[in-house]
Amino acid sequence: MSKKLKILVLTHTLPTKHNPIASVFLLNHLDELKKFCKIKIIFPHAYVPKIKAFNPYHRFSEIPAEEKVNGMEVYHPKYFMMPRVIFKLKLLNFYLPFESFFSYYASKKLAEKIVEEWDPDIIHMHGSLSEGLLGSHIKKKYSVPLCVTVYGEDITRLAHEFPSSILTKSTLRNSDVIICQSDFLKREIESLGIKDKKFHIIPMGARLDRFKPKDNTKSRKQLNLPKGKKIILFVGHLFTRKGVEYLIKAMKIITKKEKNILCLIIGRGDLDSGLRKLASDLDLCGNITFLGMRTNDEVADYMNACDLFVLPSLNEGLPVVLCEALACGKPVVATNVAGTPELVNSDVGFLVKPKDVSELAEKIILAMNRKWNKKKLLARAAEFSVSASVKKLMKVYESFVKK
Repeated sequence: MSKKLKILVLTHTLPTKHNPIASVFLLNHLDELKKFCKIKIIFPHAYVPKIKAFNPYHRFSEIPAEEKVNGMEVYHPKYFMMPRVIFKLKLLNFYLPFESFFSYYASKKLAEKIVEEWDPDIIHMHGSLSEGLLGSHIKKKYSVPLCVTVYGEDITRLAHEFPSSILTKSTLRNSDVIICQSDFLKREIESLGIKDKKFHIIPMGARLDRFKPKDNTKSRKQLNLPKGKKIILFVGHLFTRKGVEYLIKAMKIITKKEKNILCLIIGRGDLDSGLRKLASDLDLCGNITFLGMRTNDEVADYMNACDLFVLPSLNEGLPVVLCEALACGKPVVATNVAGTPELVNSDVGFLVKPKDVSELAEKIILAMNRKWNKKKLLARAAEFSVSASVKKLMKVYESFVKK
């Protein structure tokens, strides 16, 4: 198109200098998208008092009302509510509708001002819950096309639980187009009774300029990792949904057959201490190393240093981290859940039943001892790259403008 489209993005998560690891996949996506579009972002944030004592989240009090992230204007209206990071995950179905309500009232005037002065072509919500009220309001008041991208648990869990289900379904019905990470999520939405919408399957994808093959020996030397061991890697939040406990239990079986093996776990979360204790109780401290959080560039280095990437999740949309591992030329073992089988085929890895420790151990051993075709791994990753995803998204955007 001759002129760049103007896209107003609504989200409740994005990497910033205060939390540089949050939803990096979204920032990667927007970085690619800004080549073709002008982008402004409204990212409401819970108010945090500027008190250091007994306040582990003090750093979030320094978030400005407005900042630039990778050249994009990001606005942070503040709403009064307990920060999501300290709220129990099991109660998110109650928390998120309230967050939507309070962030809507904190963001409404700002959003209206941006729309009236900037006149965006499309409103794009990343998420169907916390962003729902604000996105629906803008669409109705200004007749701006509303696009919503759904990711996984917002549909597979929260759309089925009261009261979050009410807001999720309302948001989906108010949208003009729904972008899903996988066909699985589309079917899940249709099972909610929402069938008369335009659906597009557009995974977020991996950044191939960052996640690409590097020399394994050099990567290990750089990270001070042993040369002679087979290395398994996991990257993700240490929450129940990620299934890390089953990987640790599988390691107990694996180490009986494969003595020279190391499992690296990157991430943090509520289960951090419990998973470390489990590894200790199973006498696996010499075979499992917890690395905490790492930057995106560091994750790419660890992917190049490993032999196999494992994702034992209980629920997913279509995990970008699997795309990133494949882009580094690494085979994967993942659970056969949600959209994962739409990515992982027999050329690039193995699928296992969730929570099946024996099968997980068996497939990890098979994967580590199989000779994989690297060209097929990289070709599969290219199909799910961020650049390929953005090209598909631009066609969706352009269809609105033509109308």
